[in-house]
Amino acid sequence: MSRDKVGIQEVLDKQDAHALNQVAFELPSRLIAKIYLFRTIFRGSGYSFANDPAFMHVSTSSKYWDGVGEKFYSKYNGIDRCHKAWADIVMRGEPIVGPLGREWVFNTRDKRGEIFIPWTTLTNYPVQGTGADIVALARVIFRKRLNSLGLPVLLVSTVHDSIVCDSPPEHVQSVVNLFHQVFEDLIPNIRKLWGYDWIVPMTCETFVGLNEKDTVQVERTDK
Repeated sequence: MSRDKVGIQEVLDKQDAHALNQVAFELPSRLIAKIYLFRTIFRGSGYSFANDPAFMHVSTSSKYWDGVGEKFYSKYNGIDRCHKAWADIVMRGEPIVGPLGREWVFNTRDKRGEIFIPWTTLTNYPVQGTGADIVALARVIFRKRLNSLGLPVLLVSTVHDSIVCDSPPEHVQSVVNLFHQVFEDLIPNIRKLWGYDWIVPMTCETFVGLNEKDTVQVERTDK
């Protein structure tokens, strides 16, 4: 959404961004770098990291984590520019309009009535909301194709970015293949429906099991 050139290139080149960031930001492990990225794309503050038990063993200094943040936004400067552009829109009292047309309006006053920039929500909602729209599209396409095949499979629910269904064992592989086909076709369908060019690959993983806890990954067989 930010069209950040560095981040997009890392995705296209299938690089391990977390391992690269561990070195670039001088963090102690790939896991810390991974969690840090997922928090910082939603504008986590140095103070929040310094007071989070998951990060306090690295440093309890807000100044330290602010320094890491500076390195992050220097590397991914497209994300930084996008966040600041969204903040300007919000502070003008206007809605942020997502790439698929959804709009978000934000409150810019705290409980005391003082003006503030709602960094966490203004950076989070457009990403999560757009993701939800895409999963909804995938769910509709999957259901239509499932019905056309006449398989005795039940579409159960969506859990964040996962689509859950129940299938008899003899149809599991067909369902796995169908999910991969649906996600493979998402980019042209996004362009067709919303006129938006999704410029990174849209992939999926399929897991099968008797419950959500005990699952194994199953690959497609139609390619």
